[in-house]
Amino acid sequence: MDCRVISAAVDTGGLSQVVSISSTSAQSSALSTTGGVAVLVTPTVDCFVRQGSNPTAVNNGTDMLLLGGNTYRLSGIVNGNKLAFITSGAVGSVYITPGV
Repeated sequence: MDCRVISAAVDTGGLSQVVSISSTSAQSSALSTTGGVAVLVTPTVDCFVRQGSNPTAVNNGTDMLLLGGNTYRLSGIVNGNKLAFITSGAVGSVYITPGV
């Protein structure tokens, strides 16, 4: 059994966001990742993710797959970049918390 622990510093609020996702690519707002901090991402449905200054995610398997119901610590996000998400047809949400 694989068991992982994700620890995160609780902020004072107002930094997280939720993005509604579907089979059309949807972007987050720009993320503040100063100091090389990571971003916690929790999708409610399986989806694909891509980062960039104005990214468009695709659901053909070339972008990173995130499984719904899991929390991921994503690193390597350039300060000020956005994340784009897309599903293969389902509708859901992605919860994003930067700076953890």
